[in-house]
Amino acid sequence: TAVLDEACQSTEPASWLPLLRAGRVVLAGDHCQLPPTVVSPEAADAGLSVSLMEQVVGRFGGQVARRLVVQYRMHEAIQAFSSAEFYDNELIADPSVVAHHLGDLPGVRAEPLTETPVRFIDTAGAGYDEEQEEDTESRFNRREAALAAKQVRALLAAGLTAEQVAVITPYRGQVRLLRELLAEHRELEIDSVDGFQGREKEAVVISLVRSNPEGDIGFLADTRRTNVALTRARRKLVVIGDSATLAADPFYQRMIAHFEATGAYSSVWEEAE
Repeated sequence: TAVLDEACQSTEPASWLPLLRAGRVVLAGDHCQLPPTVVSPEAADAGLSVSLMEQVVGRFGGQVARRLVVQYRMHEAIQAFSSAEFYDNELIADPSVVAHHLGDLPGVRAEPLTETPVRFIDTAGAGYDEEQEEDTESRFNRREAALAAKQVRALLAAGLTAEQVAVITPYRGQVRLLRELLAEHRELEIDSVDGFQGREKEAVVISLVRSNPEGDIGFLADTRRTNVALTRARRKLVVIGDSATLAADPFYQRMIAHFEATGAYSSVWEEAE
């Protein structure tokens, strides 16, 4: 028997190497999260960016696949959108996490920031324009990074330690900028979405970066990456983004509508009040 963990991040040829020596195989992973990393566009176009597990699930579905539905990480409000969008509304939060929040942690003050599990801060119309690095062509957003840093400092001021908080963003350019802005907090993890696959923190701040008149969201269109980001937080999730840009894509339109319907939506203008 061969067991392949995180099978959805393995290219198909790499998966076949152990399988050819086994009489039975168990593929474990989540094909709704990050796919194999394939740098070559030609190789991706040839199908190498599709894992063997994704192909098996797509071809045989319920005949061979079993979904584990109980999760032990997230407050039920944090899991809600991903559950509806990717997992047929089947995810169930274990009783040990279903309603936990930051205020339950030792040394954390009870206040609105720590008593609510999810918040989306909309930067539409506020001039939070994205920019592009000249050398790497990666995207960054100065004002959104400053707002993300403000959220982190508020969490730390409420009593969280830097080790309990993470900042996630899809773009390396934004990672570099955020690390500069929060350099005094050495224990604070700031990384790309890919770097947080399989990870978790008590509180997570997500900076989505994209803000432009064209509604261009770039590789945010790979919504599996966003699914990873949205499901890293245990007790508090803060998402920062420009609804006018994001809503050009139906997935993000539904995400923003979900935040509005659940009372998690707020405008950046409220931050200035």
